[in-house]
Amino acid sequence: MAGQFRSRHHWLFCVAALAVWLALGWPVLQKFMTGATVRGAPVPAPWLAPFMIFGAAVLGAMILRLRPRLLWTLLCVQLAAVLAMAIIVPWAGMSEFLVIIAWQAALATTPARALGWVAFQTLAVIGALAQALNPDLCWVIGKAFAVQLLLVFTAQALRREAETARVLGQTNRELQSAQAVIANTARDAERLRISRELHDAWGHELTALGLQLEIASHVTGDGRATDHVIRARGLARDLLAKVRDVVAALRENEPRDLKDALEALARSVPTPAVHVAVSPGVRVSPDQAHALIRCAQEAITNAVRHADASNLWLHVTSDGDGVRLVARNDGATRRIASAAGYGLLGMRERVESLGGRLTVRTEAAPGFTLDAWLPLVAPRPA
Repeated sequence: MAGQFRSRHHWLFCVAALAVWLALGWPVLQKFMTGATVRGAPVPAPWLAPFMIFGAAVLGAMILRLRPRLLWTLLCVQLAAVLAMAIIVPWAGMSEFLVIIAWQAALATTPARALGWVAFQTLAVIGALAQALNPDLCWVIGKAFAVQLLLVFTAQALRREAETARVLGQTNRELQSAQAVIANTARDAERLRISRELHDAWGHELTALGLQLEIASHVTGDGRATDHVIRARGLARDLLAKVRDVVAALRENEPRDLKDALEALARSVPTPAVHVAVSPGVRVSPDQAHALIRCAQEAITNAVRHADASNLWLHVTSDGDGVRLVARNDGATRRIASAAGYGLLGMRERVESLGGRLTVRTEAAPGFTLDAWLPLVAPRPA
């Protein structure tokens, strides 16, 4: 049965189908047990075999997780059982078993194919009943055909509802993941912007002010003026030191350990599940850590937006004379575009600016892999 119905409607459909199977077969079973006749003839014992096969096939199609080909095989078995029942007991009421098959077919395929299957199985039963025409043949089969059409359109409406809910849920998870990544990126970018503004603007002005006061202290002749200039120069030097401390604090406000930073990034994303592994002894400079974290963020974004992945693995290892980050997801493998997107281009530029290299590859197994390598440098104290 269609996978999207297993969570919400599966067991309800299963119980309903078996109840309808038993309800439709009960009049014939009752006549068989009491020795009564159907259309003037007793119910033969062989009729029980296709009846039980039909119920078993319905139960199997409902409970088992089957590939489409196996599912349609079971539907064919069910149709063959109905035809056998109609041949053994040539009663138009046997066509009512087709509504159970029509419901399953409608859940498993498109509306056009489901309607084609309904027409096919109805004609097949008419052919099986043609051996014993009776006055109610057209009425009973017409009623069964109408019920089949009703169930097909109902099942298709439920399929569309379930598919819409699935797409909305996936979109919501992607938005949550994207928001988490964007929030981290925006926060880091704002912190970097403020630190650069303090360093480049205020730091420059304070340095220039200190130089001017240094010159003034040498050219002034009044001792009292010299004291004030020297005091002002000291204040400017202290203020410049405080600005530098603020800049350093802003730049070092992120987690100082690469593993901690990656794990914090993994916790901030609801989907996909991010698995972090950092080899013991890996040492990177602040610039390298920053670049690897940005690569990991972009790998998460790609896994959410393009791969529809459930898992993403981030592995950081020492690799001879360098450090390597391998990001691999289990989503759909897609052909690499000839022109890289801005995210991939930005990662490549960031890695290459530090003397490293970035490799993107697709493999035989499902998934997409980013391999970022940076040369080993003496890390500065964090």
